[in-house]
Amino acid sequence: MIHYLETKISKLRFSDRGDGEVLILLHGYLEAIETFDAFAEDLATHVRVICIDLPGHGQSTTKTKDFGVEEMAEVLFELILKLKLSKVHLMGHSMGGYVALAFADKYSDYLASFSLLHSTANPDTDEKKGNRIREIDLVSRGKKELICNTAIPNTFSRKNQNLFGKEIEDMVRIALITSEEGIVAALNAMMNRSDRNDVLKALQVPKYSFIGKEDNFIPFDKGMKWADANDMNSIVFENSGHMSFIEEKEKCIEVILDILR
Repeated sequence: MIHYLETKISKLRFSDRGDGEVLILLHGYLEAIETFDAFAEDLATHVRVICIDLPGHGQSTTKTKDFGVEEMAEVLFELILKLKLSKVHLMGHSMGGYVALAFADKYSDYLASFSLLHSTANPDTDEKKGNRIREIDLVSRGKKELICNTAIPNTFSRKNQNLFGKEIEDMVRIALITSEEGIVAALNAMMNRSDRNDVLKALQVPKYSFIGKEDNFIPFDKGMKWADANDMNSIVFENSGHMSFIEEKEKCIEVILDILR
C-alpha cells in the first residue's frame, strides 16, 4: 500500500489502495498521507485512492530547498506517468489545492474531475504573505511546535475542537514530523504562487468547491461568491471548518462517490 518513487525533486512517498475510478488526494500544509487515512480507507472500498506526501511533508524527502507549487505538480505528473494513469479525479485540500491548480494549468487533459477542498485559486493577500513571513521566522527560531499546536486546532470549526480532540492530537503529531526545511519551502511556495482563477474558470471538466460554513480561514460568503464566479459546483458543509473530510466524513464520502459516478 505504501510505495516510493524517485522524482526530479523528491523521493516521493505515496499510498495506493482500492480499484476502479482513480481518485488522487493532495493534502494541505503540515499534513501527510496519514491525515487522509480513515477517509481514504473508507473510499477505497468503492474506488482506487492514491495519496501522496507532498515534497517536504510527511516522509517525502526533497533534493532542493527551492521549489514551488509548480514543481510539486510536476512530481504528481511523474507519478501519474509511472502508474500509467490516463484520467484521474483530482482533489486538493487547502495547500494541496494550490498544487492541483498548478497541475490543471499544464495537464488538464489528464483530469476527469477537479475539486478544491477548502482551497482557492486566489494568490496570497499582502496580509497573508506577512503571516507566512512571520511563520518562517518562527521556524528559523526553533518554534515549529508552537506553529503546529496553534495552526492545527484552527483548521476545525471552533465548536468541533473538543469533539475531534483525538484527531487534532494525531494531526499535530503528523505536523511535527514535517521538517523545518519542508515547512519553510511550503510557506514560500504558497506565498509566491500565481493567481490561477483564469485556469480554473477555463477548466472544461466537472469542478467542485468544498466549503465549510464555519471555516476559520475562508469566510463562507466569500467562498461561495468565489466558487460561483468560477462556475464551480459548491458543496456546503454546515458543521465543518477547514476539515470536512474529518468533521463530516460520511457526507464528504457520499459527495465524492457521487462525483466519481
